[in-house]
Amino acid sequence: MSDLVLRPRSATELIDAAFQIYQRAPLPFMVAMALIYLPWLGIRLLFKLDVPTGQTQLTAAMMTTLVVSSVAGVIIYCLAAGAGFVLARAVYLDEPVDVAAAFRVTFARFPKLLLATILEFVLAAIGFVFLFVPGIYVLIRFFAIRQAVMLEDAGPFAAFGRSSTLSNGQKWHIFGTLFLVMILLLVVDGGAAAVSSLLGSQVLAGVLMTAVVIVLYPLIVITETVLYFDTRIRNEGFDVEFLAAAPSAGVAPGLPA
Repeated sequence: MSDLVLRPRSATELIDAAFQIYQRAPLPFMVAMALIYLPWLGIRLLFKLDVPTGQTQLTAAMMTTLVVSSVAGVIIYCLAAGAGFVLARAVYLDEPVDVAAAFRVTFARFPKLLLATILEFVLAAIGFVFLFVPGIYVLIRFFAIRQAVMLEDAGPFAAFGRSSTLSNGQKWHIFGTLFLVMILLLVVDGGAAAVSSLLGSQVLAGVLMTAVVIVLYPLIVITETVLYFDTRIRNEGFDVEFLAAAPSAGVAPGLPA
């Protein structure tokens, strides 16, 4: 049993737990991210899909590049999140860590994962267009749709209901955790972007930003995974169920064997 005890945690404790999980098995996480983001970097450099910095006039070619990059970005985001969630669960619950198995599960559930993610993005975008607060509310209420798909094999629409249930009574807690994650991401990403702007080369800048994503993004995914389990502990007593099931079945309740 992991020494990362299953218990309710504050937002700062969730971040600390994410660091502990990452430190326990950093290589599988970085390998998984590298398998996704390095090929994408090669495609971007080969087909020159990055918009030149300082470009102010939007051309048809740039519009095409933006559309292709956006579509590919959503796909890559889902792949990275899916594999990351499976790996994070394995480390957190002291299960075997297998990168290949994580990708098999991700590919098997990818259509559902992609559809759920697109629907969430659309709802959040509508919320942000009309008022800022509804957009934030959408992200908080549906914080766990990808975890529900990947870790519970929920359908894309059922995942929204599942996330709504988990967020019930926990929205300020979820907001505080996601806010800390966003601050961490902005600080590191902003620093990397500042360094990239000094390199004077889009190739070097792309390599640097990709390296940052490979190293940093697992921490974001792990935090989201721990937050998902935290809401299950608070609302469903997952910690008690897990401890009760572990000796006899060896499988966490509600999780795929």
